[in-house]
Amino acid sequence: MPDMTGEQAGAGLLIVAGLVALGIVSGLAARLIPAIVAVPAGAAAILLLAARGIAQSRAAAARAVEVRSIRAVFAAGGNLLGTLDETRVLRHAAEAGARLSAHAGAGLLYLPEEGGRFALRAAWGLDGPMREQAELPALAPTVAEAATTRKTVMVSLQGTAGAYRTGCLLPLHGKSGLVGVLALLSQKPASAFRPEIPALEYYAAHTALAIGNSRLYGQVQEMFISSITALAAAVDAKDAYTHGHSEDIADLATMIARELQLSLQDVEKVRLAGLLHDVGKIGIPDAILRKPGRLDPAERAVMMTHVTLGASILDKPGPLRDLVAIVRHHHEHYDGHGYPDGLRGSEIPIGSAILAVAEAFDAMTSQRAYHAARPVDAALEELQGHAGTQFHPQVVDALARIVARERDTGSPWFLALETRINTPVTGSVTGNQAPAASEDAAMVWQLTQQLRETGDLAQLLTMLAATTAKLISCAGCAVLLLDERGSTLSVEATTSAEPAPGTVFPRSRSPLWQAVEQRAIQRTGEHSGVVVPLVAGGQAVGVLQAEEIDRQGERLLAIIAETAAPAVQAALLRARAERSAAADELTGLLNRRSLVAHLHQEVARQKRYGTRFALVLTDIIGLAAFNAQHGYDAGDDLIRRTGELLAANVRQVDFPARLVGGTLALLMPEVDRVEAERAVRRLQAMVNEREVTILGRFMRAQPLRWAVACCPEDGTDADLLLATIERRLQAEPEPSHH
Repeated sequence: MPDMTGEQAGAGLLIVAGLVALGIVSGLAARLIPAIVAVPAGAAAILLLAARGIAQSRAAAARAVEVRSIRAVFAAGGNLLGTLDETRVLRHAAEAGARLSAHAGAGLLYLPEEGGRFALRAAWGLDGPMREQAELPALAPTVAEAATTRKTVMVSLQGTAGAYRTGCLLPLHGKSGLVGVLALLSQKPASAFRPEIPALEYYAAHTALAIGNSRLYGQVQEMFISSITALAAAVDAKDAYTHGHSEDIADLATMIARELQLSLQDVEKVRLAGLLHDVGKIGIPDAILRKPGRLDPAERAVMMTHVTLGASILDKPGPLRDLVAIVRHHHEHYDGHGYPDGLRGSEIPIGSAILAVAEAFDAMTSQRAYHAARPVDAALEELQGHAGTQFHPQVVDALARIVARERDTGSPWFLALETRINTPVTGSVTGNQAPAASEDAAMVWQLTQQLRETGDLAQLLTMLAATTAKLISCAGCAVLLLDERGSTLSVEATTSAEPAPGTVFPRSRSPLWQAVEQRAIQRTGEHSGVVVPLVAGGQAVGVLQAEEIDRQGERLLAIIAETAAPAVQAALLRARAERSAAADELTGLLNRRSLVAHLHQEVARQKRYGTRFALVLTDIIGLAAFNAQHGYDAGDDLIRRTGELLAANVRQVDFPARLVGGTLALLMPEVDRVEAERAVRRLQAMVNEREVTILGRFMRAQPLRWAVACCPEDGTDADLLLATIERRLQAEPEPSHH
């Protein structure tokens, strides 16, 4: 019989090794060694396989725990990133962080404040006395340590945090740096946290990203609302009697929307539409808009276009597009006799019906030079008398309930309404009085009044620069404005040779840009210049720069900038809105409506002063075939490139426009037929020889056909000139393709 002693001993040692690997205590292993060595080889193999199975089972269990932990982290992070409200993000971050840990009982979220101090902004799991003293002084130095080292830190809380013994502090790293510190509290020792730290740190990264996103969204929303409010103020500024009108309408419309229990999203749409419901009045002539008496039929027809013009201004990609229908239809009547589309009943958007009632009530309860304010009950009676015909009955009923409730409670809104009704219009309709605090204040007040009364942006900026230079006795003053993208500052008005008008300063670390970014005064040299930001509604629109001024002048410059900024912002937004309303969306050239307006102005100048002008029309040949071959996107790009060629090769005083499709126009003041035809030949040769990029591919520009009409030779009526030149263009033969 073979000797199995060596084999048995080897098998036994394998089992011992396996047991030791499984964590069996050495004393137990020593007592078992003699018995194990005596085990036959087959039994030893079975024991070894069992040991391996136990090890694999434990590893699988550990992997399952790890997978569950990762899934929990992803789920918690996804929930955080699913909201953009900062308050909700912070509260959920503290709770979810504590729940992710197997033994944490509370979560606290600290965010940095000015002076390097960290403040508790959200907490979960604190009860009783701890809730009252949630700052937990014992955590303060460790929070600072975690923030400084950017590493996870453990702290003992024995005797300082109630039942909690340990704190795990996780720094929150965002794209822009440290966002805050998340503190998790446990009743167990620090060692319990260690296996969880990788997963908790991953969750901390999600939390930092969510906080950063919510803050960015909040900033964008703040800028958005600020811009809308300024644009509404710009509209109201066109008519002194409607100062603050849009904000009053928005407030009342919001109250009605809530009374009707609309969703939060719809309430917000109604509020924004209330601010912008009259944005189309930017395009209404001041003579009509400010007429104190009743409008004649022709003037009323022009006034009625403000709803469609307002809708076209808002109908651009972005968040304002949701307001288009509300603004367009806020003058529709419940019985279908309103404008612009004659909608009736439920066809009218509820937001439009709310604005109609709010605007009518506001108008009746406001003092005007042409009518006295009606008492609240009389205004309500008028609305109720037209409920079901002009106004939506449910909206009128909602307003009546609001008025009754606000009257019974004596709310600030109702008291302000009563005060407005009982205060007659005297003197300036704005009700502003010059402050008598100082001579400087009086001069600044006078300047801001002049700015508010100036509608033209260029004129306003020129006045601001010149008057400021005079008030503060400086060597020179300049006004620089931010472009719409916030990437450049350009000199728009100046009283000195340097910097010259039109000079552009890209984003940099210069004092100009520091003033914009820090919202603070900057000096450009030891003695020379001062730059003050123009900030309105929390948004910088530009800077006011002055050279060689003393400290007293610097103080006055800051006052001027602060008081002038809202007027500058309003004029700037009004100018941009006017450009948007006058521009063709595809090419950026003037649209047909704006070209016709300029054409009427030129006709009026010709009749008054005997001037001359030419109107040129050009049409892209083969546009339909081009679209069929290359697609409509390429066709749009072709129209865009052709418009760019036209605009880049005409005089600054000319008016290039797009009428419809591939038809472009050019209004040329002070030009006769000979000069116009010479310009056409030059433009035609330039287009025929040019290669353009269409959707990134180089192609020859399509050939054009041209027609010219001149005033006064071809007539002195704008509509007749348009009809004449359109007939001529259709009669022109198509040129051969190059």
